[in-house]
Amino acid sequence: MHQKYDIALKDIIKDVPQAFLKLLTGYDTGKFIDVQFPDIQFRQADLLFQVLNCMIFQIDWQSTNDNNMLGRMYLYSALIYNQYKQLPVQIVLYVGNKPMKMQSSMEFGLVRYAYKLVDMREFDSNELLCSEDPEDALLAILCKTDNVEDTIRRILDKFYPLPHKERESYIIKLMYLAGLRNLVHKVKEEVMNMPITIDIEEYEVFRDVFTKGLQEGEIKGRLEGKLEGKLEGKLEGKLEGIAGMLDIKYSSEGLELMDMIRDIDTVEELDEFQGLIKKSTSVAELRLYLNSSTMPPAIDAHQ
Repeated sequence: MHQKYDIALKDIIKDVPQAFLKLLTGYDTGKFIDVQFPDIQFRQADLLFQVLNCMIFQIDWQSTNDNNMLGRMYLYSALIYNQYKQLPVQIVLYVGNKPMKMQSSMEFGLVRYAYKLVDMREFDSNELLCSEDPEDALLAILCKTDNVEDTIRRILDKFYPLPHKERESYIIKLMYLAGLRNLVHKVKEEVMNMPITIDIEEYEVFRDVFTKGLQEGEIKGRLEGKLEGKLEGKLEGKLEGIAGMLDIKYSSEGLELMDMIRDIDTVEELDEFQGLIKKSTSVAELRLYLNSSTMPPAIDAHQ
């Protein structure tokens, strides 16, 4: 799994979202065990969770179907038994978008082995959104829903009353998890409608969207350039990238500037304007720049 998803999920689960853990394991209290297996390189279970009766749950998650999952979980089972002298209840939580198709059991001679394979989409998002815990609300983005936009708004409503830094942290985690469902732009749109401010340049997840907009625009520009001329293609690519940046940072108000921006006819000036967008704090600041750069030169009265 991509590291950013792994970190976000591990942070969420370690804060013990009670409603989710109850759905997953049947228990809503317990403690997490940080465990590594130093005798085998790079072997580290995602999470070990020990409940009050000392039963151990191993929770791992997958965003893709892994053909080696059965063997890996079997090995983890043996390693955990070797260290704790009891077999864990093993759960692999599938958070990917494609159909789940991993093997979860085997039988060979006297050996019978199985782990529990759970598709996150089997859970109803409403069950987690009824919880007062914002960690539960975060995980609702990965669950089954009849109305994606409404679910996103309900999740964000859970974050809004929180202190600024805490709220910002939850929103960033939500953006990361939304990537697992191809919902980043929908979440971004709802975040931009909230009466809050986020420094989008500070966070990788927003910079990823910036970069994607720039790349898509430049690729489109290069393709069109083969037909209509290299310069025109480059200009169109830059304009597409700028439109994406304005949409992300200032939403529809920023896109109102595009008519003025299209009057810029050099790649260098567009590059300069891209840099200004990143540093700007308001649409008015950008509008002032555009007005000053597009004004005709003053006529010398002495000529």
